[in-house]
Amino acid sequence: MQGINRNLVIVLVFALAIVACAPEEEWSPYESKASISYTVVASSEVVISGTTIGDPSYSWSLQVVQGGDFCSAVAQTGRVGKPFSLKFSANESEAERTAVARIKFSDGFTKSFTIRQLAKTENPDYDRPWAEQPDYKEVVDAVYKTYYTDLTNGYRARNYSICYDTKRLVSLWVAYPVHLCYLGSSGRTDRWSFDDYYYYTKSGSDYIAEYIPTEPVIPQSQQWVMTSTYGSGYARGHILPSATRLNTYNTNAQTFYSTNIMPQAYDFNGGAWLQIENKVRDLKCADTLFVVTGTLFEGSNRTLSKNGRTVTVPSHCYKILLRTKSGRSGKHISEITSAKELQSIGFLYENNDTEVRTPREAAVTVEEIERRSGFKFFRNILPEIADEVKQQKNLSDWGL
Repeated sequence: MQGINRNLVIVLVFALAIVACAPEEEWSPYESKASISYTVVASSEVVISGTTIGDPSYSWSLQVVQGGDFCSAVAQTGRVGKPFSLKFSANESEAERTAVARIKFSDGFTKSFTIRQLAKTENPDYDRPWAEQPDYKEVVDAVYKTYYTDLTNGYRARNYSICYDTKRLVSLWVAYPVHLCYLGSSGRTDRWSFDDYYYYTKSGSDYIAEYIPTEPVIPQSQQWVMTSTYGSGYARGHILPSATRLNTYNTNAQTFYSTNIMPQAYDFNGGAWLQIENKVRDLKCADTLFVVTGTLFEGSNRTLSKNGRTVTVPSHCYKILLRTKSGRSGKHISEITSAKELQSIGFLYENNDTEVRTPREAAVTVEEIERRSGFKFFRNILPEIADEVKQQKNLSDWGL
């Protein structure tokens, strides 16, 4: 009898151990997360997306709890792992407005997002809350355009924006963010092409190109034939560096568009210019580093002709940078009220084979580049602190 009791106790203890170790009904080995692509959006009609991460057996629900008269959920429910989207109608007022959306997972995870929509502007199709974006300026023969790409984190993000001169066949500036999410290991594609959008799909060991024209269309007759070199001692110099866009094959392929290439003296392209490109990439931060790279055409400029096209050689090439001083503030540039929280700097080079200056020697203020280029940069800095920020040239802030 005692043996039977002893065995019964053992069985009961074992059963209790199984119950104690069994997962609860809602337990999951996944960590629930949700994030959204933008917290500030343009005044024009726009759709922004967010990502959901967690147990794929769970679902999510999305509700707009503030600003429902102009913001709506594209879908109110979905499966975790699938993106969610919010649609904003155009803001026709002269005041900003704010929406708050709340997403809730079926395991109880909840997160709220606050999104500001900019007030109506004179150029709603151009003006964006991107910190790197220059002010809109009427330029004869110039085309403004932004290229978008799908990143591996699920976001459809801007790749870069251009102000392209259809007469010189060179962009006056290219504006872009530098962040870890754009980097990767996809490799250099060398897909030299016109700016028309080609989407590449992997097929065996190669990629198949699908032609998808995007607006505004820049006629191929107004672009250099990128499959051909410039010749005459000039390299096909990237404005947005290829190595700064290695997240996906298509993200990198877009850097080989004619609109992102300029004629650069060979020794300059592989020397001083390569040095500043590498330096800028190393300056990325959690908050994002904002960059504008551009060209100047001062004095008598040389032209190169080939394949029935003529391109103007820039006299100078420049880069200007902006980021938060801490690098991890979590703030949008337009939310920063003190110039001490931001840091900016510029770098200016002559486009010739004798240009060997280091980044420290080439450093100038953003204000100097504005004066010589005629453009106003970083349009989303608050006006009351913009001048002070653009007059900075603190080398130590940039590790120089």
